[in-house]
Amino acid sequence: MSKEKTDIFWPSYTDLMTSLFFVMLLLFVSVYIKQHKQIEDLEQKLAIINAVEENLKPLKSDTTLFSYEEKYKRFKLSFDVRFRTDKFGIRPGELNDYTTTVDNINKAGIKLKYIIEKLKEAKLINPRLKDISYILVIAGYASKTGDEYHNYELSYNRALSLRNHWLLNGINFEEPSYQDLIDLQISGNGWGGVGRLPDDIANQRFLIHIFPKIGDMTTLSTQN
Repeated sequence: MSKEKTDIFWPSYTDLMTSLFFVMLLLFVSVYIKQHKQIEDLEQKLAIINAVEENLKPLKSDTTLFSYEEKYKRFKLSFDVRFRTDKFGIRPGELNDYTTTVDNINKAGIKLKYIIEKLKEAKLINPRLKDISYILVIAGYASKTGDEYHNYELSYNRALSLRNHWLLNGINFEEPSYQDLIDLQISGNGWGGVGRLPDDIANQRFLIHIFPKIGDMTTLSTQN
């Protein structure tokens, strides 16, 4: 190779290798930043979940009113709620053992309201929870005493009756102060759903779901 060509080759080679080095460096930094961001997002999400779990502890510990089904991550009213055939109202003549059942229903509503208030307080004082809201589901069930459509309608009406009963007694999960906190949903599970009990009559019950809507972690991760 002539000296002139050699003089041209080596500077060009050096420039090429330098360019490749900077490209690899940029790729490395980009991957590192992305992985670091993913770790931060995961840590942020875990911190939020832990904060939510901490606020739900009183509900899990009150076994006289609520039972927590760990397998299905949901609560159920731990006392008997026995409706008469094809009935759904929270009123005399439609519930067996009306006085005792309604007393327990009222206590459960007060307890659930207390938990919602705690979630509201936590959101105000914990910046990590600033953009968190919750879905609160009141779900009704029915035993297999009718056709499928009838039972879904019946179980929904039972859940709606429970919501209305609590509302009439001053327990409102849709009050203005909960506008950005609670998304209340009424559900009828009919005779379907997981975790049904062997005793079909025992499936005349209510389930309560509370779970956070965490949303976009890219915006939450900016909260410290």
